[in-house]
Amino acid sequence: MLEYNLEYHKKLNQSHILPNILNGAKMGVISQFVADIVLSLLLYNEKIIIEDIKISGIASYYAAVFSGMMGSFLSIYMDPFATTLFTVVTYAYTFALVNSLKNKEPIELHPVEMVFDTGVSILLIYAFDPTSKNQYYRYSEKRHFIEPIHKRMDRSLGQNLFITVLVNTYNFLKLQDRLNNENQN
Repeated sequence: MLEYNLEYHKKLNQSHILPNILNGAKMGVISQFVADIVLSLLLYNEKIIIEDIKISGIASYYAAVFSGMMGSFLSIYMDPFATTLFTVVTYAYTFALVNSLKNKEPIELHPVEMVFDTGVSILLIYAFDPTSKNQYYRYSEKRHFIEPIHKRMDRSLGQNLFITVLVNTYNFLKLQDRLNNENQN
């Protein structure tokens, strides 16, 4: 077993911060746009030929960008399952904040729903992300100051986009459903 080189890992992590944040912002915008296309095809299939793709509101894009940035930053220091908690909360809070600023309403957060959404998101990642287990084991080794035995596995662009769209689409549908229910009341 190799000796854990703490200084090397600190420098390596620091060198990844800015590129990860920028990539997370980019992936947030891309994933939200792809989620809009997927949702339009699923929900408005017959109208797509006549009308355009339904683009979600600005709050969804801000939420996707900030949750992407948060996830990319935290992925340096946390396993994918712990990162999911923070990205779900970031998405929900950013969506609520931008929506409240836009509509001049107070921010309403629903912690029970956030916990449920985090659980669903973790299950989606566990079920559909083949690299998440390997990343979990790798971060576990690093947390215990063991030189990682599990090799670094990065998601391909397609895998990354699929997982991000899957989780963002679920979160977007939950928030839109809640807004629709509030508007009907």
